[in-house]
Amino acid sequence: MDMTSLLMRRAAWIFVACFGVALAVATLRAQGDIRRESQGADQLAHLVGELSALQNIAPESLDSQLDKLRSISRSGNLRHLDFQLEDGTGQILIPAAPTVSDAMAGRTRMLLQRSDGSRFQATLIANPASEQEEAVSDIIGMAGLFLAYGLAMLAGLYAAVRYAFGPLRGIVGAIAAFRKQDFSARLPRLPVRELDHIAGALNHLAEALAAAEARQKHLSLQMQTLQEDERANLAIELHEHLGQGLTALRANIAYLLRQTTEAPRLHAAVRDMESQTAAIHREIRCLLRHLQPDAGSLPGHTRVDLQPLLHELVKSWQDSAGQDTRFHLTVTPGSLCLPRETSLIVYRMTQEALANIARHAKASEVDIVVCIDPETPTLLRWQISDNGVGMASPEAAMSHGNGLAGIRERVWARGGQLEIAPCKSGTTRPGLRLSVQLPLGEPS
Repeated sequence: MDMTSLLMRRAAWIFVACFGVALAVATLRAQGDIRRESQGADQLAHLVGELSALQNIAPESLDSQLDKLRSISRSGNLRHLDFQLEDGTGQILIPAAPTVSDAMAGRTRMLLQRSDGSRFQATLIANPASEQEEAVSDIIGMAGLFLAYGLAMLAGLYAAVRYAFGPLRGIVGAIAAFRKQDFSARLPRLPVRELDHIAGALNHLAEALAAAEARQKHLSLQMQTLQEDERANLAIELHEHLGQGLTALRANIAYLLRQTTEAPRLHAAVRDMESQTAAIHREIRCLLRHLQPDAGSLPGHTRVDLQPLLHELVKSWQDSAGQDTRFHLTVTPGSLCLPRETSLIVYRMTQEALANIARHAKASEVDIVVCIDPETPTLLRWQISDNGVGMASPEAAMSHGNGLAGIRERVWARGGQLEIAPCKSGTTRPGLRLSVQLPLGEPS
């Protein structure tokens, strides 16, 4: 059903209902008017009969007859006219209503002559009050009916529009979920054709976006795997060529040191060569650990102990020259063996975060916590926090390529969640806290 048909049907039902109510009210009013007109005609006939009886009634019953006429005057059942009764001397025995007696037109006088010579004069006076009351009542009734019809139409249209656009809340909710990168929301069939088309298009869009996101995550994971493989190959090349060459060079320098003990100047130059070669050797070992942090794990093992991996990384930062920052590492449990891919992701995130802290944070304390979520054992929690200068805009920082974008990319590709927030609020050094929830299973 389309929107036009829905609104027209609701309006038609409201019209039929209001027409039925108006017809019923009009019928009841007509019956009431007919009953009042019949009562008025009966009362008029009764009045004429009682006035005629004044001419022939016995003198002792005259006062009783006048009381009957007064009762008729006070009853208010006379319609369209009133009457006034005077005796032969002009004394008013039964006055008309004040608003009627002041009228100058519409008067009919009747002379009632008795056999004893006395007489009465009855004046019938036109009284439009009942007609005025009926006219006012009809106007109020029509206005009330139109008001009720308008209110009913508005209420019905409001209900129809609310019913028709009620599913929009679901559509808005689905769009909000899509904006949060949640493409699992699906909309059911909707009763309004236009909205149903929108829901179908959104469902199709969600499926396409979910498929595109899955492909992008797969490509991102493949790229990360290729990067790790390339780093491993580069580490092997460095180890096989530079490592062996440096080892041979250091052996030759050791031989020269022994042979030049009697030539002090030459011996000093060779010793300087030895220190430079040792420094180069240490730098190459650090570079190898950077390229392949899990090189010490047993070949063929798919799981890596995370604690020594991160311990070596933190120690390298702690021992670096000019470093005043204190690092605190907590891994729970102590022997946390994870799949190699997950361990390398945690290692790279820690590596990028520490580099970012060293370059920008100016922090004196850094806490790194890695643990299994106690409530959800399939989730790994990783958190790194510092007491540095903080970050004004994480989104702007990510666009400048300072390591946060890489962390977010790794977390997103594994189906995890990243939260960036200050450690403290309202201080000049709020610090920064990166919190990640990473699923331990296969990425979705």
